[in-house]
Amino acid sequence: MAKTKNKKILVTDPVGSADNQVQPFQIEGMDVRGRAVRLGTEIDGILSTHNYPEPVSKLLGEVLAMAALLGSFLKFDGIMTIQTKGDGPVNMLVADYMSPGIIRGYARFDEAALNAAGEGVTSGALLGKGHMAMTIDQGKDMERYQGIVELTGADISDAAKTYFISSEQLPTALRLAAGRDPVTNHWRAGGIMVQHLTRSEEGKERLDVERTVEGSEDAWRRVTLLMETVKPDELMDRSLSLHDLLFRLYHEDGVRVFPSIPIKRGCRCSEDKIRDVIATFSKDDIDHMLEDDGMIRADCEFCGAVYEIKP
Repeated sequence: MAKTKNKKILVTDPVGSADNQVQPFQIEGMDVRGRAVRLGTEIDGILSTHNYPEPVSKLLGEVLAMAALLGSFLKFDGIMTIQTKGDGPVNMLVADYMSPGIIRGYARFDEAALNAAGEGVTSGALLGKGHMAMTIDQGKDMERYQGIVELTGADISDAAKTYFISSEQLPTALRLAAGRDPVTNHWRAGGIMVQHLTRSEEGKERLDVERTVEGSEDAWRRVTLLMETVKPDELMDRSLSLHDLLFRLYHEDGVRVFPSIPIKRGCRCSEDKIRDVIATFSKDDIDHMLEDDGMIRADCEFCGAVYEIKP
């Protein structure tokens, strides 16, 4: 571990500048941990394949960035899924993260309602009233965990912050961004989150948000205010490394970065899984699925793969 010259940042991971990675970090001298994410070619591959309207792609890009941030906390082989359901033009978003760093996602939307909403509508208005669910699947032999919160606020990050306060009693600040690169026109996404690990004097029980230890509340407020200064362009900027972004924000306190987590796009669909699903239907249902040539065709909403199955 080395201290970078003229920079108050402790480096245990020299990468820092690459796309498609989550960068864990910690503010020195505080009970504050964080994650930053930068997605380039992998997010562009997902969004370009779907070819959704720009507002839909932007929303899905933000949710995928959030899935990468939150999924990277998993300390076991598992899957974290984020799903929104609302009554707005974008009525469903799904993004999941599979250990050790595979993401995928898709969206459903009402094209007529989306066009009627026009330009400049907020993310919250596009999602409408509804809920967001976060599900952690640890495998077939383990119990699944799910937390559900209402969709509130101007964007998807507000719902995530509500989730952590209500479900985890963990003060959390989060910023997300997705958009097209002005030079290449390719999709990019980024995000940053910080969490206050407030604990009792014995270090065992987490305190509730209003009872943080003396002095730490002011420090937490400063951490979050600094994070709120990050612009969307900075979260996605190809020329600004995540290390430099973190240094800009927290050099006065010092920030320690840890080994980054590479992120790739991928899908778990397969012909065998499609056949297993078909096998659960009755003969009459299967007969209705048959096309004129006697085949059943199914497509994956995540990756767009089309499977031709002969029953």
